[in-house]
Amino acid sequence: MNQENSFDRFEELDAGRAFGDLSSEEFNEWQQLAPQFLNSQEVSFDYLLTELELDKTSSTPLPSSLSQKLGETTDQFISGDNKDSDDQKVTPFVSWLGWGIAACLAVLLLLGPSEPKVVTVAEKFEVLKESSGSMLLEFAPASDPYAKVEGEVIWNDERQEGYMSLINLAANNPKENQYQLWIVDPERDELPVDGGVFDIPEGVDKALIPIKNALQVDKPTLFVITLEQPGGVVKSKQEVVVAIAKS
Repeated sequence: MNQENSFDRFEELDAGRAFGDLSSEEFNEWQQLAPQFLNSQEVSFDYLLTELELDKTSSTPLPSSLSQKLGETTDQFISGDNKDSDDQKVTPFVSWLGWGIAACLAVLLLLGPSEPKVVTVAEKFEVLKESSGSMLLEFAPASDPYAKVEGEVIWNDERQEGYMSLINLAANNPKENQYQLWIVDPERDELPVDGGVFDIPEGVDKALIPIKNALQVDKPTLFVITLEQPGGVVKSKQEVVVAIAKS
């Protein structure tokens, strides 16, 4: 086997060693090639594996027993006899490296895979309240069946984002009808913009509803909730007006 083929074989074995899937015969072959090629690699497979695994976790203290063992083996490695031949240096390095990989795996087992934080509608509502340029309007009931309805709507032109907080709005059967929001923007059009349909489940006294405007809204002056057929309508006849919030 020529020098180039030997180096390629070493890299193949070294990758397998880093991932822990070498047979005993392959590991013996790696040990024979390591003194010659270990310092010739441009990229360490151990470094790549560790970086990949740690990228998915956040830092956490190691168990004291594992930390102590790592300290002991690290000291042994650092204080090794410099007069040893290259063949003799391979084994201490592998021993220390094995503990290093074990430490990384221990961290992963303790933490488990990291997951992105899910921001709730309630949190988004409060953030938008504090954002500059947001407008906050109070809902008032628009007909007797909904006399107890109250709440507020928050809207931000720049973000094109808004939410409704509704209290005491009666539950609906989505197979029979759905609530629909309309946004009046006089500077845009005389027709209101569809703000999306939504439902109120049984047993819910307070609901937070994201606004799903179909078109750009710049300076709304009125938010109107109506009761419509399932799926909503393109143009409301306003036969059942539930609540209104106006500037």
